[in-house]
This record gives sequence, structure tokens and C-alpha cells, in this order.
Amino acid sequence: MAKPASLFSLFLSFLLLFHGCIARQRGQQQQSECQIQRLTALEPREYVQAEAGVTELWDSRNEQLQCAGVSVIRHTIQPRGLLLPSYTNSPLLVYIVEGRGIHGVILPGCPETFQSSQQSQQERAEREGQSFQDRHQRIRHLRQGDFVAYPAGAAHWVYNDGERDLIAVVLLDTGNNANQLDRDPIRFFIAGNPDREQKQQQQQHGRHSGQEGGFGNIFRGIDVQTLAEAFRVDTETAQKLRGEDDQRGHIVRAERGLSVVQPPLSREEQERGERGNGLDETICSTRLQENLENPSRADIYNPRAGRLSTLNSLTMPVLKFLQLSAGRGVLYKVRILAHSEIQSLCNFRCSF
Repeated sequence: MAKPASLFSLFLSFLLLFHGCIARQRGQQQQSECQIQRLTALEPREYVQAEAGVTELWDSRNEQLQCAGVSVIRHTIQPRGLLLPSYTNSPLLVYIVEGRGIHGVILPGCPETFQSSQQSQQERAEREGQSFQDRHQRIRHLRQGDFVAYPAGAAHWVYNDGERDLIAVVLLDTGNNANQLDRDPIRFFIAGNPDREQKQQQQQHGRHSGQEGGFGNIFRGIDVQTLAEAFRVDTETAQKLRGEDDQRGHIVRAERGLSVVQPPLSREEQERGERGNGLDETICSTRLQENLENPSRADIYNPRAGRLSTLNSLTMPVLKFLQLSAGRGVLYKVRILAHSEIQSLCNFRCSF
């Protein structure tokens, strides 16, 4: 696990920047709710164990998080662990603390631009007895220092293809205008049987489900025959889609690995280095991630104190659509960044 000091600096950076920029844009009503005189470090309130990892949840009803209009969770995904596909009621910002992996995102209305060739399709069909073609939207590599933005309602998944745990801190902007539900974070799973995580979130927020037999994924409420007809599969496969008998939780282990269509890493790194002007970018083509690990990427640097790197709508245009921004601070030993420097940085960023 990451060291408490580094997690606190990350949390402090997130909270200050979000409170200073987002709360200011949401009017006087929310500002009047914030009467915080001193920031304190927070510990996770709930731990949800799964087959191939664990998820830690912070108390979204905490005054500091309520004031910032956000919720925070942390995923620890073991090697060959797959965080099952899901979507949330609010935009997300994900920070990769350590490890590596791949992730996919499904944006409604966007084309499936990654697909296997006809030759590989035939070979796979002969080998596995399947008749479908591997087609999906973009898949990207993840590495330490990456920030990833997911719009509200965008289904996504994460797979750890490395040799050590992948740790991801997730910030949910529940106060965003895109959230059409309540201020509590809600995650809708598209696969598996993530009952435990959903029950923990429901208990944390004081809600109870009237649905007998647990929560499950979104297909649980559809009968098997309808699923079979909609996906053109047999009833046995449709039953598996409902995930009722799956006891592995929301992070499962792919024993034989996960094979997907994706570009070579070198090509992707070249694409990451290209900068768009924002004019020709749409939600389907815009970059959803940026890496702030490199010290040369710093916006503020003090050789005695540390450095601060930021993301805003100029460096990552999708953040303008999501009304979000982010920052990563690295503090040197026995040093702390001055509050005036953070405040001036926030004022600079909020002007965009």
C-alpha cells in the first residue's frame, strides 16, 4: 500500500484544488455549507474484499468531502485482477498511485474503433468455437502517475497486467451537474455479482434495497429468456450474464490472462506525446488520460520544497466538458508547500 504521507499530500492537493475551483463555480448555496476551519487526514471507513483485490471506501458524508462535493475510493488490484466493467452517476478522476495495467472505456454513441482482423477472427473462431468478432472502443495502457477522466455514465474496466499490485485512487465528483441522482456515489456493474461492494455503499449511506436476493449487476433485473433473445445467445450464457452464482466479487482473477485488441505500447506512447489544439476534438476522440509522473512536467518547482503538476482544460480538454481539474504534489522531506502558493495556483487555474 502507498505510504500515508503520500496519500495525505495527494488528498490535500485534490481537496484544496477542487474546493477552491469547483465550489466557487457552484454558487453561494454550496459555499455557505462549508464551515471548515482546519483540514484533517481521513482514513477509509469500509473495506470490500474480492477474489483479486480490495476496495477501500471513504465516508462520503464527511464534512470535508461534502464541502468539496466529492467521494473517494481506492482500488488495489492484484496481478491478473480485473475490475469488472461498471459506470457511475458522476464523473470520475482516477490517479494511478503505483503499478501498471490496461483499461477500456465505452462512451455512448462513439464507434468501436478497435477490432480484430478477419484472419485473426477466423483463427480464434476455429480455436475457441466462437463466431463473434472482437470489437470495442479504445483500450489504453496505465502506468504510475497517470490521471484518467471518465465522464458520468461511461462504462469502464481496469485490468492489472503487471507483476505487482495496481493501486488506483478514484475521486467521484458527485456534486457535478452531470449527476442526475443524489449526492451519494452509485456504481452500476455490467458483469459479475458485486453484492458486497454495493451493500457496503448502501449501508454507508443509510439506504436499503427493496429487491429480494441482493443487488448484482444491471442484468439481474432482466429475465433469462429476454437476455438470450437480446444478445442472441443460449439460455446458459444468458444465465451467466446475470451473475447470480458468481461469488468472486467486483474484482475477479483472469487465470489465463486477458487478451484484447490494443495498439503496441510504443505507438501509444507516441500518441500520448501529441498535443491537440482542442478544436478538432470531440468526446469520442479526446484524450482521457495524462501522466504527471515526470518531474519536467511540473508547473511549480522549488528545489527545497518540492513540485506541483496540474491538469486543466488547456492541458486536457476533456476536463472542460467534465468541469474538473486535478493536481499532483510531491513534497520533499520535512517540507510543506505554502498555502499562499496553492491558493495562487488555484486562482490561476480557475480563471480558465
